[in-house]
Amino acid sequence: MGNFEGKVALITGAGHGIGKGIARQFAEAGANTVIVDYNAETGEETAKEITEEFVKSIFVQADVSDPEALVRVRDKVFEEFGRIDILVLNAGVAFANKVNDISFEEWSKTISINLTGLFNTVKAFYNDFLTNKGSIVYISSGSALSGTGGGVSYPASKAGGEGLIRGLAKELGPKGVNVNAIAPRLIDSGEMMRVNYPTEESLNAVLEKIPVRRFGTIEDVANLTLFLADKANSYIQGQTILMDGGRTIA
Repeated sequence: MGNFEGKVALITGAGHGIGKGIARQFAEAGANTVIVDYNAETGEETAKEITEEFVKSIFVQADVSDPEALVRVRDKVFEEFGRIDILVLNAGVAFANKVNDISFEEWSKTISINLTGLFNTVKAFYNDFLTNKGSIVYISSGSALSGTGGGVSYPASKAGGEGLIRGLAKELGPKGVNVNAIAPRLIDSGEMMRVNYPTEESLNAVLEKIPVRRFGTIEDVANLTLFLADKANSYIQGQTILMDGGRTIA
């Protein structure tokens, strides 16, 4: 894994789950981390834990759907560290409702957090990345391709996010910024896996359809995130890497 000492990595939605795992991996590799999350309790706890075990980490509470909140996040990052090198765009929300069941409010919340929130975060730091030749990694979802997950708003938002990332890669590539996405599918991050597969029988049934015969782990996603953020791999640009153990082709 690359050496990120002296770098600053910001991870949205990092108070728990995949985002927390990514933040810990960056910290273990030497990077100072910025934990951005709506949940103050888990966000503070994560930053405290990482600081005690690795290097300095700070928590900034923010709702990514609020553009002004992201401007304040940017101000705090530069107040504390004076730089930004890596953005990991992970914050998201999901409602497992079909078209006839999802409310307009649920649809709007999904799009405002998962897609507009992605834009807001990039917008707040855009000018910094014009000069620092850093890396941006978007944590999308295999549902953008498969349409699975029990609803329509989540895959729609993630597919939109992948389009934004491809456009951003074309804009920032000439400036030396690497922009890519990861599309995890069937990652055992705990509660979300149990929502879609509530019984042992349902878990085993889907496991039989995965060629590598295991679910993905948070560490799998974190490892690939660090790989894409490492400038040693800078010829990878504008890609969405499907991480699903071969399930989609099976």
